[in-house]
Amino acid sequence: MNLTRRGFTTLAAAAVGATVVGCGSNTDPDAPGDSQAAGDKFTYWSMWTEGEDQQKVLASEIENFTKETGIEVEVQWSGREVLTQVVPRLNAGNPPDLVDNGSPDFISRLGVDNLMDLSDVYDMDIPGEDGKKVSDVVPEALMASMLKEGGEPFLVPYEVIGATLWFNANVTPQFEDAPPQSWEEFMAALDELKAAGRTPLALDGDIADYCAYWVEWGVLRAGGPGALTGAAQDPTGARFSDPAWVVATDNVEKLVQGGYFPEGFRGSKFPTQQASWADQTSKTDLILMGSWLPSEASGSLEKSGGDPSSIAFGSFPFPSVGENLGEGLVEAQPIGFAIPEKARQAAAAKQFVAYFMHKDRIARIASEAKNLTPRTDVEPPAELAGFAEEYGNAKTTVLFTDGVGTAEPKWVTDIWQPAIGKLFDGNLTGDAFRQELADKTVEYHKNG
Repeated sequence: MNLTRRGFTTLAAAAVGATVVGCGSNTDPDAPGDSQAAGDKFTYWSMWTEGEDQQKVLASEIENFTKETGIEVEVQWSGREVLTQVVPRLNAGNPPDLVDNGSPDFISRLGVDNLMDLSDVYDMDIPGEDGKKVSDVVPEALMASMLKEGGEPFLVPYEVIGATLWFNANVTPQFEDAPPQSWEEFMAALDELKAAGRTPLALDGDIADYCAYWVEWGVLRAGGPGALTGAAQDPTGARFSDPAWVVATDNVEKLVQGGYFPEGFRGSKFPTQQASWADQTSKTDLILMGSWLPSEASGSLEKSGGDPSSIAFGSFPFPSVGENLGEGLVEAQPIGFAIPEKARQAAAAKQFVAYFMHKDRIARIASEAKNLTPRTDVEPPAELAGFAEEYGNAKTTVLFTDGVGTAEPKWVTDIWQPAIGKLFDGNLTGDAFRQELADKTVEYHKNG
Protein backbone atom coordinates (compact mmCIF):
# COMPACT_ATOMS: atom_id res chain seq x y z
CA MET A 1 0.00 0.00 0.00
CA ASN A 2 1.34 3.41 -0.93
CA LEU A 3 0.26 6.28 1.26
CA THR A 4 2.09 9.02 -0.64
CA ARG A 5 0.73 8.67 -4.17
CA ARG A 6 -2.57 10.42 -4.79
CA GLY A 7 -4.38 7.91 -6.97
CA PHE A 8 -6.93 7.07 -4.36
CA THR A 9 -10.65 6.65 -5.00
CA THR A 10 -12.86 9.17 -3.27
CA LEU A 11 -15.70 7.48 -1.46
CA ALA A 12 -19.01 9.16 -0.74
CA ALA A 13 -19.35 9.61 2.99
CA ALA A 14 -22.94 8.46 3.10
CA ALA A 15 -22.05 5.22 1.37
CA VAL A 16 -19.36 4.12 3.74
CA GLY A 17 -20.73 5.09 7.14
CA ALA A 18 -20.70 2.43 9.82
CA THR A 19 -21.50 2.52 13.52
CA VAL A 20 -20.09 0.46 16.35
CA VAL A 21 -22.63 0.72 19.17
CA GLY A 22 -21.66 0.77 22.80
CA CYS A 23 -23.70 0.42 25.97
CA GLY A 24 -23.82 3.88 27.53
CA SER A 25 -26.57 4.07 30.13
CA ASN A 26 -27.14 7.81 30.62
CA THR A 27 -29.82 9.32 28.43
CA ASP A 28 -30.92 12.87 27.74
CA PRO A 29 -33.69 13.52 25.22
CA ASP A 30 -32.32 17.00 24.58
CA ALA A 31 -28.77 15.82 23.74
CA PRO A 32 -27.72 16.48 20.12
CA GLY A 33 -28.03 13.68 17.58
CA ASP A 34 -29.99 11.10 19.59
CA SER A 35 -30.89 10.14 23.15
CA GLN A 36 -27.31 9.36 24.14
CA ALA A 37 -25.87 11.79 26.71
CA ALA A 38 -22.97 14.04 25.76
CA GLY A 39 -19.72 12.28 26.57
CA ASP A 40 -21.08 8.78 25.98
CA LYS A 41 -20.21 8.81 22.28
CA PHE A 42 -18.07 10.48 19.66
CA THR A 43 -17.70 10.50 15.87
CA TYR A 44 -14.58 9.26 14.09
CA TRP A 45 -13.86 9.72 10.39
CA SER A 46 -11.00 7.57 9.15
CA MET A 47 -8.66 7.56 6.17
CA TRP A 48 -9.02 3.78 5.84
CA THR A 49 -11.68 1.98 3.84
CA GLU A 50 -13.52 -1.14 4.89
CA GLY A 51 -11.45 -4.28 4.32
CA GLU A 52 -8.03 -2.65 4.66
CA ASP A 53 -5.84 -4.19 7.34
CA GLN A 54 -5.62 -1.00 9.40
CA GLN A 55 -9.40 -0.63 9.23
CA LYS A 56 -9.89 -4.15 10.54
CA VAL A 57 -7.56 -3.51 13.48
CA LEU A 58 -9.16 -0.18 14.37
CA ALA A 59 -12.71 -1.53 14.04
CA SER A 60 -11.89 -4.41 16.35
CA GLU A 61 -10.34 -2.14 18.97
CA ILE A 62 -13.26 0.30 18.72
CA GLU A 63 -15.56 -2.58 19.56
CA ASN A 64 -13.36 -3.54 22.53
CA PHE A 65 -13.22 0.09 23.67
CA THR A 66 -17.00 0.37 23.63
CA LYS A 67 -17.41 -2.84 25.61
CA GLU A 68 -14.94 -1.62 28.25
CA THR A 69 -16.05 2.01 28.55
CA GLY A 70 -19.64 2.17 27.35
CA ILE A 71 -18.65 4.96 24.95
CA GLU A 72 -20.26 4.60 21.53
CA VAL A 73 -18.13 5.36 18.47
CA GLU A 74 -19.85 6.42 15.27
CA VAL A 75 -17.14 5.63 12.73
CA GLN A 76 -17.09 6.45 9.05
CA TRP A 77 -14.49 4.69 6.88
CA SER A 78 -14.08 7.52 4.40
CA GLY A 79 -10.82 6.66 2.61
CA ARG A 80 -7.90 8.86 1.62
CA GLU A 81 -10.01 11.92 0.84
CA VAL A 82 -11.41 12.06 4.36
CA LEU A 83 -9.94 15.49 5.02
CA THR A 84 -11.70 16.88 1.95
CA GLN A 85 -14.94 15.71 3.55
CA VAL A 86 -14.01 17.18 6.93
CA VAL A 87 -13.44 20.73 5.61
CA PRO A 88 -17.10 21.73 5.04
CA ARG A 89 -18.11 20.26 8.39
CA LEU A 90 -15.26 22.14 10.03
CA ASN A 91 -16.39 25.39 8.39
CA ALA A 92 -19.94 24.75 9.60
CA GLY A 93 -18.74 24.28 13.17
CA ASN A 94 -19.76 20.62 13.36
CA PRO A 95 -16.70 18.51 12.50
CA PRO A 96 -16.17 14.88 13.48
CA ASP A 97 -14.62 14.51 16.91
CA LEU A 98 -11.68 12.41 15.75
CA VAL A 99 -9.87 12.14 12.40
CA ASP A 100 -6.78 10.25 11.29
CA ASN A 101 -4.26 10.98 8.54
CA GLY A 102 -0.63 11.76 7.89
CA SER A 103 0.99 14.71 9.62
CA PRO A 104 1.69 16.70 6.41
CA ASP A 105 -1.88 16.16 5.19
CA PHE A 106 -3.27 17.72 8.35
CA ILE A 107 -0.87 20.62 8.00
CA SER A 108 -1.62 21.33 4.34
CA ARG A 109 -5.29 20.41 4.10
CA LEU A 110 -6.84 21.36 7.43
CA GLY A 111 -4.23 23.65 8.96
CA VAL A 112 -2.94 23.04 12.47
CA ASP A 113 -4.79 26.10 13.79
CA ASN A 114 -7.97 24.10 13.21
CA LEU A 115 -6.70 21.21 15.35
CA MET A 116 -6.67 20.91 19.13
CA ASP A 117 -3.56 20.98 21.26
CA LEU A 118 -3.22 17.36 22.42
CA SER A 119 -0.74 17.99 25.23
CA ASP A 120 -3.30 16.65 27.69
CA VAL A 121 -3.53 13.40 25.72
CA TYR A 122 0.24 12.95 25.87
CA ASP A 123 -0.07 13.41 29.64
CA MET A 124 -2.80 10.75 29.94
CA ASP A 125 -2.14 7.33 31.42
CA ILE A 126 -2.50 4.50 28.91
CA PRO A 127 -5.25 2.25 30.30
CA GLY A 128 -3.77 -1.05 31.45
CA GLU A 129 -0.09 -0.05 31.30
CA ASP A 130 0.64 0.64 34.97
CA GLY A 131 0.91 4.41 34.89
CA LYS A 132 2.75 4.64 31.57
CA LYS A 133 1.75 7.83 29.76
CA VAL A 134 1.20 8.40 26.05
CA SER A 135 4.27 10.64 26.06
CA ASP A 136 6.36 7.72 27.32
CA VAL A 137 5.77 5.65 24.17
CA VAL A 138 6.21 8.28 21.41
CA PRO A 139 9.92 8.86 20.68
CA GLU A 140 11.16 12.40 21.11
CA ALA A 141 12.80 12.24 17.66
CA LEU A 142 9.36 11.94 16.05
CA MET A 143 7.77 14.91 17.78
CA ALA A 144 9.08 17.71 15.56
CA SER A 145 6.79 16.71 12.70
CA MET A 146 3.67 16.82 14.91
CA LEU A 147 3.90 20.23 16.56
CA LYS A 148 2.15 23.55 16.11
CA GLU A 149 4.22 26.72 15.83
CA GLY A 150 4.03 27.18 19.59
CA GLY A 151 5.32 23.66 20.21
CA GLU A 152 1.98 22.03 21.08
CA PRO A 153 1.34 18.56 19.61
CA PHE A 154 -1.62 18.25 17.24
CA LEU A 155 -1.19 14.54 16.42
CA VAL A 156 -0.86 11.26 18.31
CA PRO A 157 0.74 8.74 15.93
CA TYR A 158 -0.13 5.06 15.60
CA GLU A 159 1.81 4.27 12.40
CA VAL A 160 5.07 5.46 10.85
CA ILE A 161 6.12 5.36 7.19
CA GLY A 162 9.41 6.37 5.63
CA ALA A 163 11.92 5.61 2.90
CA THR A 164 15.15 3.63 3.02
CA LEU A 165 17.45 1.50 0.84
CA TRP A 166 16.05 -1.97 0.20
CA PHE A 167 17.68 -5.19 -0.99
CA ASN A 168 16.79 -8.87 -1.33
CA ALA A 169 19.07 -10.82 1.01
CA ASN A 170 18.54 -13.94 -1.14
CA VAL A 171 20.23 -12.09 -4.01
CA THR A 172 22.72 -9.78 -2.29
CA PRO A 173 23.46 -11.22 1.18
CA GLN A 174 26.56 -9.01 1.40
CA PHE A 175 24.33 -6.04 2.24
CA GLU A 176 22.91 -7.90 5.21
CA ASP A 177 26.36 -8.64 6.63
CA ALA A 178 28.15 -5.39 5.77
CA PRO A 179 26.01 -2.56 4.37
CA PRO A 180 28.00 0.39 3.01
CA GLN A 181 28.42 3.19 5.53
CA SER A 182 29.77 5.96 3.30
CA TRP A 183 29.01 7.13 -0.23
CA GLU A 184 32.45 5.92 -1.31
CA GLU A 185 31.71 2.42 0.03
CA PHE A 186 28.29 2.55 -1.60
CA MET A 187 29.73 3.38 -5.02
CA ALA A 188 32.35 0.65 -4.66
CA ALA A 189 29.56 -1.85 -4.00
CA LEU A 190 27.62 -0.64 -7.04
CA ASP A 191 30.70 -0.97 -9.23
CA GLU A 192 31.22 -4.56 -8.05
CA LEU A 193 27.64 -5.34 -9.03
CA LYS A 194 28.08 -3.72 -12.44
CA ALA A 195 31.27 -5.73 -13.01
CA ALA A 196 29.27 -8.89 -12.30
CA GLY A 197 26.77 -8.01 -15.03
CA ARG A 198 24.11 -6.58 -12.75
CA THR A 199 22.18 -3.29 -12.93
CA PRO A 200 22.67 -2.02 -9.37
CA LEU A 201 19.71 0.32 -8.88
CA ALA A 202 16.01 -0.12 -9.60
CA LEU A 203 13.91 3.00 -10.13
CA ASP A 204 10.50 3.70 -11.62
CA GLY A 205 11.57 6.92 -13.27
CA ASP A 206 8.11 8.02 -14.36
CA ILE A 207 7.38 9.07 -10.77
CA ALA A 208 9.23 12.30 -10.06
CA ASP A 209 9.08 11.83 -6.29
CA TYR A 210 10.85 8.48 -6.55
CA CYS A 211 13.65 10.01 -8.60
CA ALA A 212 13.80 12.87 -6.12
CA TYR A 213 14.48 10.49 -3.24
CA TRP A 214 18.07 10.20 -4.49
CA VAL A 215 18.64 13.95 -4.41
CA GLU A 216 16.80 14.69 -1.20
CA TRP A 217 18.51 11.91 0.73
CA GLY A 218 21.94 13.07 -0.40
CA VAL A 219 21.17 16.68 0.53
CA LEU A 220 19.75 15.72 3.93
CA ARG A 221 22.56 13.33 4.78
CA ALA A 222 25.15 15.94 3.82
CA GLY A 223 23.41 19.05 5.13
CA GLY A 224 21.08 17.86 7.88
CA PRO A 225 17.38 18.51 8.49
CA GLY A 226 16.04 21.62 6.78
CA ALA A 227 18.72 21.65 4.08
CA LEU A 228 16.15 21.12 1.32
CA THR A 229 13.25 23.18 2.65
CA GLY A 230 15.63 25.96 3.67
CA ALA A 231 16.95 26.22 0.13
CA ALA A 232 13.43 26.33 -1.31
CA GLN A 233 12.53 29.16 1.05
CA ASP A 234 15.70 31.20 0.39
CA PRO A 235 14.65 34.13 -1.87
CA THR A 236 18.26 34.66 -3.00
CA GLY A 237 18.71 31.09 -4.29
CA ALA A 238 22.16 31.05 -2.70
CA ARG A 239 21.63 27.93 -0.60
CA PHE A 240 21.65 25.73 -3.69
CA SER A 241 25.39 26.40 -3.80
CA ASP A 242 25.93 25.04 -0.29
CA PRO A 243 28.44 22.17 -0.06
CA ALA A 244 25.64 19.72 0.77
CA TRP A 245 23.84 20.51 -2.48
CA VAL A 246 27.02 20.36 -4.54
CA VAL A 247 28.14 16.95 -3.33
CA ALA A 248 24.65 15.42 -3.34
CA THR A 249 23.69 16.53 -6.85
CA ASP A 250 27.09 15.71 -8.32
CA ASN A 251 26.68 12.21 -6.89
CA VAL A 252 23.31 11.80 -8.58
CA GLU A 253 24.70 13.08 -11.88
CA LYS A 254 27.29 10.28 -11.77
CA LEU A 255 24.60 7.69 -11.05
CA VAL A 256 22.51 8.83 -14.02
CA GLN A 257 25.41 9.25 -16.44
CA GLY A 258 27.14 6.06 -15.26
CA GLY A 259 24.37 3.64 -16.16
CA TYR A 260 23.58 2.49 -12.64
CA PHE A 261 19.83 2.63 -13.30
CA PRO A 262 18.02 0.30 -15.76
CA GLU A 263 18.05 1.23 -19.41
CA GLY A 264 14.89 3.13 -20.30
CA PHE A 265 13.87 3.56 -16.64
CA ARG A 266 12.47 7.03 -17.31
CA GLY A 267 10.16 5.74 -20.01
CA SER A 268 8.74 2.76 -18.17
CA LYS A 269 5.50 2.93 -16.21
CA PHE A 270 5.22 2.21 -12.51
CA PRO A 271 5.43 -0.46 -11.15
CA THR A 272 7.48 -1.99 -13.99
CA GLN A 273 10.90 -1.49 -12.40
CA GLN A 274 9.75 -2.30 -8.89
CA ALA A 275 8.07 -5.50 -10.10
CA SER A 276 11.15 -6.40 -12.14
CA TRP A 277 13.28 -5.94 -9.03
CA ALA A 278 10.90 -8.24 -7.17
CA ASP A 279 10.97 -11.07 -9.72
CA GLN A 280 14.58 -10.39 -10.75
CA THR A 281 13.86 -10.15 -14.48
CA SER A 282 15.80 -6.88 -14.46
CA LYS A 283 18.73 -8.23 -12.41
CA THR A 284 18.60 -5.13 -10.21
CA ASP A 285 19.76 -5.08 -6.60
CA LEU A 286 18.91 -1.96 -4.59
CA ILE A 287 15.84 0.23 -4.55
CA LEU A 288 15.37 3.48 -2.60
CA MET A 289 11.73 3.24 -1.66
CA GLY A 290 9.11 3.73 1.03
CA SER A 291 8.31 1.32 3.82
CA TRP A 292 5.36 0.09 1.78
CA LEU A 293 7.75 -1.72 -0.60
CA PRO A 294 7.38 -5.18 1.00
CA SER A 295 3.59 -5.21 0.65
CA GLU A 296 3.67 -3.80 -2.90
CA ALA A 297 6.49 -6.01 -4.17
CA SER A 298 5.04 -9.14 -2.59
CA GLY A 299 1.65 -8.30 -4.06
CA SER A 300 3.03 -7.85 -7.58
CA LEU A 301 4.90 -11.16 -7.33
CA GLU A 302 1.83 -12.99 -6.17
CA LYS A 303 -0.28 -11.40 -8.89
CA SER A 304 2.15 -12.58 -11.57
CA GLY A 305 2.24 -16.12 -10.21
CA GLY A 306 5.55 -15.73 -8.40
CA ASP A 307 6.44 -16.68 -4.85
CA PRO A 308 6.58 -13.74 -2.40
CA SER A 309 8.80 -15.79 -0.11
CA SER A 310 11.54 -15.56 -2.75
CA ILE A 311 12.25 -12.07 -1.39
CA ALA A 312 14.08 -11.82 1.90
CA PHE A 313 13.49 -8.11 2.52
CA GLY A 314 16.40 -6.22 4.01
CA SER A 315 17.23 -2.54 4.28
CA PHE A 316 19.96 -0.22 5.46
CA PRO A 317 20.25 3.55 6.00
CA PHE A 318 21.28 5.89 3.22
CA PRO A 319 25.09 6.19 3.47
CA SER A 320 26.95 9.23 4.75
CA VAL A 321 27.48 12.03 2.22
CA GLY A 322 29.87 14.97 2.41
CA GLU A 323 30.07 16.49 5.88
CA ASN A 324 27.37 14.07 7.09
CA LEU A 325 25.50 16.72 9.08
CA GLY A 326 22.43 14.50 8.77
CA GLU A 327 23.96 11.57 10.63
CA GLY A 328 21.19 9.72 12.45
CA LEU A 329 18.48 11.46 10.43
CA VAL A 330 15.59 9.19 9.47
CA GLU A 331 12.67 9.88 7.19
CA ALA A 332 9.74 8.92 9.40
CA GLN A 333 6.33 10.34 8.60
CA PRO A 334 3.66 9.77 11.27
CA ILE A 335 0.07 8.76 10.65
CA GLY A 336 -2.21 9.25 13.58
CA PHE A 337 -5.15 10.81 15.39
CA ALA A 338 -6.09 14.49 15.49
CA ILE A 339 -9.08 16.28 16.99
CA PRO A 340 -10.64 19.28 15.23
CA GLU A 341 -10.71 22.47 17.31
CA LYS A 342 -14.51 22.61 17.24
CA ALA A 343 -15.09 18.95 18.15
CA ARG A 344 -18.06 18.57 20.51
CA GLN A 345 -17.05 15.30 22.14
CA ALA A 346 -13.30 15.73 22.40
CA ALA A 347 -13.02 14.22 25.86
CA ALA A 348 -14.45 10.88 24.74
CA ALA A 349 -12.27 10.88 21.62
CA LYS A 350 -9.18 11.49 23.75
CA GLN A 351 -10.04 8.48 25.87
CA PHE A 352 -10.00 6.27 22.78
CA VAL A 353 -6.68 7.68 21.57
CA ALA A 354 -5.01 6.85 24.89
CA TYR A 355 -6.70 3.45 24.90
CA PHE A 356 -5.40 2.52 21.45
CA MET A 357 -1.81 3.44 22.36
CA HIS A 358 -1.59 0.39 24.65
CA LYS A 359 1.24 -1.85 23.52
CA ASP A 360 -0.95 -4.89 22.84
CA ARG A 361 -3.49 -2.86 20.87
CA ILE A 362 -1.19 -0.74 18.72
CA ALA A 363 1.00 -3.82 18.13
CA ARG A 364 -1.73 -5.15 15.83
CA ILE A 365 -0.74 -2.44 13.33
CA ALA A 366 2.56 -4.33 13.07
CA SER A 367 1.41 -7.93 13.42
CA GLU A 368 -1.76 -7.72 11.32
CA ALA A 369 -1.40 -4.62 9.12
CA LYS A 370 2.36 -5.22 8.61
CA ASN A 371 3.35 -1.62 9.24
CA LEU A 372 5.67 0.09 11.68
CA THR A 373 4.27 1.66 14.84
CA PRO A 374 5.81 4.65 16.64
CA ARG A 375 6.46 2.48 19.72
CA THR A 376 9.99 1.12 19.60
CA ASP A 377 9.04 -1.63 22.08
CA VAL A 378 6.60 -3.18 19.58
CA GLU A 379 8.00 -6.04 17.53
CA PRO A 380 8.04 -4.88 13.89
CA PRO A 381 7.04 -7.07 10.96
CA ALA A 382 10.04 -9.14 9.84
CA GLU A 383 10.06 -7.30 6.51
CA LEU A 384 10.51 -3.95 8.30
CA ALA A 385 13.08 -5.07 10.87
CA GLY A 386 15.87 -3.05 9.24
CA PHE A 387 13.82 0.11 8.95
CA ALA A 388 12.55 -0.35 12.50
CA GLU A 389 16.14 -0.46 13.76
CA GLU A 390 16.95 2.66 11.75
CA TYR A 391 13.90 4.42 13.23
CA GLY A 392 14.69 3.24 16.74
CA ASN A 393 18.20 4.73 16.51
CA ALA A 394 17.05 8.02 14.97
CA LYS A 395 18.59 11.22 16.30
CA THR A 396 16.04 13.27 14.38
CA THR A 397 13.27 12.62 11.88
CA VAL A 398 11.92 14.53 8.88
CA LEU A 399 8.85 14.25 6.70
CA PHE A 400 9.14 13.08 3.10
CA THR A 401 11.17 15.55 1.01
CA ASP A 402 12.18 17.35 4.22
CA GLY A 403 8.60 18.62 4.53
CA VAL A 404 8.96 20.97 1.57
CA GLY A 405 5.76 19.59 0.04
CA THR A 406 3.89 21.06 3.01
CA ALA A 407 5.95 24.23 3.34
CA GLU A 408 6.14 25.13 -0.38
CA PRO A 409 3.78 22.92 -2.42
CA LYS A 410 3.78 25.17 -5.49
CA TRP A 411 7.59 25.22 -5.53
CA VAL A 412 7.56 21.42 -5.57
CA THR A 413 5.21 21.12 -8.54
CA ASP A 414 6.45 24.08 -10.58
CA ILE A 415 10.21 23.99 -9.95
CA TRP A 416 11.46 20.93 -8.10
CA GLN A 417 9.73 18.12 -9.98
CA PRO A 418 10.41 19.47 -13.52
CA ALA A 419 14.09 19.99 -12.67
CA ILE A 420 14.31 16.49 -11.20
CA GLY A 421 12.97 15.12 -14.49
CA LYS A 422 15.65 16.93 -16.50
CA LEU A 423 18.40 15.71 -14.17
CA PHE A 424 17.31 12.09 -14.45
CA ASP A 425 16.84 12.39 -18.21
CA GLY A 426 20.51 13.34 -18.34
CA ASN A 427 19.65 16.79 -19.71
CA LEU A 428 21.11 18.65 -16.74
CA THR A 429 24.44 18.23 -15.01
CA GLY A 430 24.54 18.58 -11.25
CA ASP A 431 25.79 22.15 -11.64
CA ALA A 432 23.10 23.06 -14.18
CA PHE A 433 20.45 21.45 -11.98
CA ARG A 434 21.49 23.58 -9.01
CA GLN A 435 21.56 26.71 -11.18
CA GLU A 436 18.08 26.06 -12.53
CA LEU A 437 16.73 25.57 -9.03
CA ALA A 438 18.43 28.77 -7.85
CA ASP A 439 17.22 30.90 -10.76
CA LYS A 440 13.65 29.66 -10.62
CA THR A 441 13.49 29.88 -6.85
CA VAL A 442 14.49 33.56 -7.00
CA GLU A 443 11.75 34.14 -9.59
CA TYR A 444 9.28 32.13 -7.48
CA HIS A 445 9.79 34.36 -4.46
CA LYS A 446 9.68 37.56 -6.51
CA ASN A 447 6.32 36.56 -7.93
CA GLY A 448 5.02 35.17 -4.64
